[in-house]
Amino acid sequence: MTMLPRALLASLLLVLTPATVALAPAAATAGTRPADTSCATTGSVDFGVDLAGAGWRFRTGDDPAWSDPAFVDTGWDAWSVPDNWGAGELSSYDGFAWYRRTFTLPERPAGVTDSAVVAALGKIDDADQAFLNGQEIGRTGGFPPAFDSTWEVPREYYPADGLLRWGATNVLAVRVYDGTGGGGFYQGPVGLFSKARLRTLGGITGTPAGKAQLAHACAILGKQHRAVAAGDLRAYAGTLADGFFHQGDTAARRLADLRAFPGRSTLRDSQAELFVDTQGRLVVDTIRSWTGADGTVLLPPTRELLYLDPRRDQELGDHSRFFRDSYESAAMGRRVQFNVYLPKGYTRTTAKRYPVVYLLNGFNGSNIEWEARDMDAVLDKLTRDADLEESVVVFPDGDSGWYVDTSVGNFRTMIVKEIVPLVDRAYRTIADREHRGVSGVSMGGQGAFTLGLTHPDVFSSIASHMGALSLAPLAGTPAEQAANASLQPIAVVTAASVADLRRHTYYFDGGDQDDYRFGAAAQRMSTALAAKGIRHDYQLGAGRHDDAYWMPKLDRSFGLHTEQFRAHPYRQAREPRAPRTAYVWP
Repeated sequence: MTMLPRALLASLLLVLTPATVALAPAAATAGTRPADTSCATTGSVDFGVDLAGAGWRFRTGDDPAWSDPAFVDTGWDAWSVPDNWGAGELSSYDGFAWYRRTFTLPERPAGVTDSAVVAALGKIDDADQAFLNGQEIGRTGGFPPAFDSTWEVPREYYPADGLLRWGATNVLAVRVYDGTGGGGFYQGPVGLFSKARLRTLGGITGTPAGKAQLAHACAILGKQHRAVAAGDLRAYAGTLADGFFHQGDTAARRLADLRAFPGRSTLRDSQAELFVDTQGRLVVDTIRSWTGADGTVLLPPTRELLYLDPRRDQELGDHSRFFRDSYESAAMGRRVQFNVYLPKGYTRTTAKRYPVVYLLNGFNGSNIEWEARDMDAVLDKLTRDADLEESVVVFPDGDSGWYVDTSVGNFRTMIVKEIVPLVDRAYRTIADREHRGVSGVSMGGQGAFTLGLTHPDVFSSIASHMGALSLAPLAGTPAEQAANASLQPIAVVTAASVADLRRHTYYFDGGDQDDYRFGAAAQRMSTALAAKGIRHDYQLGAGRHDDAYWMPKLDRSFGLHTEQFRAHPYRQAREPRAPRTAYVWP
């Protein structure tokens, strides 16, 4: 079951801290009994306290006492956020640091409840733990010894009821750990905001819902809650509209996932707010969670926007084209995520199938980093302006695993044996090697070559941007690294036969000032391929190891994939007549 949002809502739709309050399922209206409107409110007050800018205190080091609001921090450095350690005196510092901000909240505004206030901390490099008035309100990423970089994840935390001191002094303390590169608060917003203000900041507009609309929404959510609790999948299916599509889920896929849950499960919507969008759809801004009969968290509390039909008791789905998907991975022994981009034509057709490109992240990255780059907008524009083949693009979470199987994680198996087949089942893809390419950046460029060359039955076109083509995988124990030493892309190409190399097409690049000399590695790769008479597209250009170098070259890598896909025409099924709809989706 998909569970997370498109990039446009990345700052709004996050896996949240466990402190949520379940709402009672809505009861169906019977006779003259008043309609139940308890499932949500009709929208929060537009409220915000912006904490960006000056007024912060900062110091390096780590001491749990620094979370105490009574701690005296006047000896710390005066500071402003957002900041960027990489651009100042902390550019060479990796380690712990704390930020503290003392501020006064106004008297409680009319209509503002504590549960409707979100502590938004923007994006922090790499991991953080936040305290408000001495109480932890959330954490993201992992601290040593279980370091986990989550620099690309927007922070949104929900203070417990009663924690905010209205009309009085409050203290926000944030513990930060930077493991490599950058560091600190590098992007806002930073402050305390109502959901209404966050929606405005995210470009989501609407008008307040009325009581009748609230009762209608509660009736739909109530039906869903009761159907899931009773294990009545037919009743739940009845709440999904024809053409339902939400974060990658069709109605059929949603029901299949529910069947896979052991026993009956519980669906909860918490802290829900209802508004009406510009097309008249009812939109529920909710924290949704799914829990198994034994209390197992099937999907953690996640903020979502649910689109409801204002005339029928049905959920429409958001018809998003850029979102996070997830599944239970046997290879990784946990639930893993991957992002999916769907081309514009995908949600406007029901039969057409599309080629797929897998785009692999670099070291200390993940699938979420592509949201920070607005890759949906980038790919939409690139497809239009460069006349590229409309393609599904999948972004696995490669973490820092170098796309091999080690004690760090079975990343190769996860992608090749699990994600590729899942994507072909769940989405309308052309499920053959001739219409499947792989690209990567830095560590991901290394992975694109090794995955592509060692799995010629899966991938046909291979592209690398400033890839680590001269390195073997640097993941796992020393023994595991030694076992994978042969997976150095230049060595793989040198050892391969001409016949094997000709099964693929190639693009790669590197900057002449690359910080890791991967530009020189690209030159060596070009020499190795040319020595065997293998056609390839290669570029050595001015630039360093950064987005400014490689992103302008996406037209070259996706151009390679397009050339490969169009060299193998696919006969599409006839498109059925599209059902009439009153709504326009992005």
